[in-house]
Amino acid sequence: MLFKLCLLAQFVNIIHSFQFHPTAPLCANRCFVSAAEAPVRRISHAHSLHKREACKARMALAVDSQTNLDAHIPIDLEYPGLRKIYSSPDIYIIEDFLTGDECDSIMEKALNSNMQRSPVAYAGWTEDAGIWSRLLPIGALPTVNTMLNEGRDPLEVAAAGLAILGGLSAVFWGAAYAWASWRTLGLQKLRTSTSVTLDGTGPGDAALVAKAVRLLRSPWSTFEAPTVIRYETGQVLAPHFDANRGAKVEDANRGGQTVATLLVYLNTVAAGGRTAFGRLGPLQVDPRRGAALLFFPANADGEFDERTEHEGCVAEDGKMVARIWRHQGRVPPPFGLADDYDPARPAASAASA
Repeated sequence: MLFKLCLLAQFVNIIHSFQFHPTAPLCANRCFVSAAEAPVRRISHAHSLHKREACKARMALAVDSQTNLDAHIPIDLEYPGLRKIYSSPDIYIIEDFLTGDECDSIMEKALNSNMQRSPVAYAGWTEDAGIWSRLLPIGALPTVNTMLNEGRDPLEVAAAGLAILGGLSAVFWGAAYAWASWRTLGLQKLRTSTSVTLDGTGPGDAALVAKAVRLLRSPWSTFEAPTVIRYETGQVLAPHFDANRGAKVEDANRGGQTVATLLVYLNTVAAGGRTAFGRLGPLQVDPRRGAALLFFPANADGEFDERTEHEGCVAEDGKMVARIWRHQGRVPPPFGLADDYDPARPAASAASA
């Protein structure tokens, strides 16, 4: 009997080594709980002392976690017009980031392009499904147990268990993908704007890329191509995150995690259309022509920061914004700029014209 239990335990351990593991933020939360549940003494004074020490440990861990999240990518703190409007998480406004002519150039180019309904995605579905997938080995245990009772060879038992798990995994992940696609259709109702991606070669979008390179102290190859988003009267963008808990898997083909968001307001909106951070007060930013909003959906290591959840409030007047997402690595086409992109070329062409 003991031999059977050891084999079953070994099988489960082997299977779990192949399973998707939760990402760092979830692991950090588990460590936090463990620290809070450290054993305490029965003596009253010692118990009270230990409780105080445990409380200090929890507070220190929370501060460390917050400090880690605040370790975002370095930026040019001397950039003209840069002003911090919130600390931890750091959020900045850059006044007059784009000139009026640059804003007009971007809007004209976008409106003359094929603007379509802004896309949405169910970010993090691989992590959600991955947690549940850890239960899959349970489906193989009855067969494994029966074979052990029959005295079958352990290698044969393990092979059979792995084969069953493979079939269960194929069905599970197929269903999970279908479920994520269904959820995405539902999320589309929460985003009613239209948008288009620009190639960074016009006077306005080229200036946006060049200024983002300087502000973010990052190569343009880590940027998604500039995206222009248009909100007509009554359109909204529901609360959401720009980073992705499942970025290592889901965003692997577009540079990995989103570590910075740069939004530039292309027109001043007299009423509505604010960008609101609901978990920070809420902090609200009014759209002003040429001003940029900078925040960090994840730290430099790609750790998801849920504090930066934000939304686009109802636009009582039309609103247009240009957005650049900075990722951890190279963003290849079609998500990023062309491989032969030269930020100096559009400027030189405009000067010669």
